[in-house]
Amino acid sequence: MSTDRARRRTITCNSCGQTAEHRGRGYCVTCYTRWVYHGRPASGPPNPGERPRKTPTKQHRPLPAFCNHGHRLDDSNLRFTPDGVRYCRACRYVTDKTYTERRFTKRHDSHDVIPTRDGRRYCRTCNRGDHDIDEMAVERAASGDRPARVTPAELEAAVIQLRLYGLTYELISARTGCSLRQAWGICHRNGLSSPRATKEAS
Repeated sequence: MSTDRARRRTITCNSCGQTAEHRGRGYCVTCYTRWVYHGRPASGPPNPGERPRKTPTKQHRPLPAFCNHGHRLDDSNLRFTPDGVRYCRACRYVTDKTYTERRFTKRHDSHDVIPTRDGRRYCRTCNRGDHDIDEMAVERAASGDRPARVTPAELEAAVIQLRLYGLTYELISARTGCSLRQAWGICHRNGLSSPRATKEAS
């Protein structure tokens, strides 16, 4: 800061005559703000209370009939945020759906994803637990000491392991704690329901 500017920081205002900080054009901060507020008149800032304070007029713009994407903004589609910002319900639904699908695709990449009856996507890999199998839980389930929580993938691995050992469905059901129908279904899906297939696999 130059010496001249440092000397002019505290001046005698040309409008009110008081000693105060300099804001510009020889006016203090208060007078300069009042001068700018009243439209920078050539005669300088008016005295306080000399002119009535301008009341800001808020312009009410009419609501558009359609949004930017062509959706009609009627009572069933037009919504407002708590801050008073309007938005299109149909556009918000499309945006949320696109974001959800993109997250699902990124999370379940290279997984076994199948469509459901209502059109949604279902990841069998994550719901069965194929991506996270605890070998200790499989060994405990196969030995008869089944843990309190076993995923379907871990139970299937234990049933297949016992079937490859040559055990019957009754013994497999008794060790793993599943039903006979469930044990047979697991072996049937993996091609181990017949004794010949079991011998070839082992």
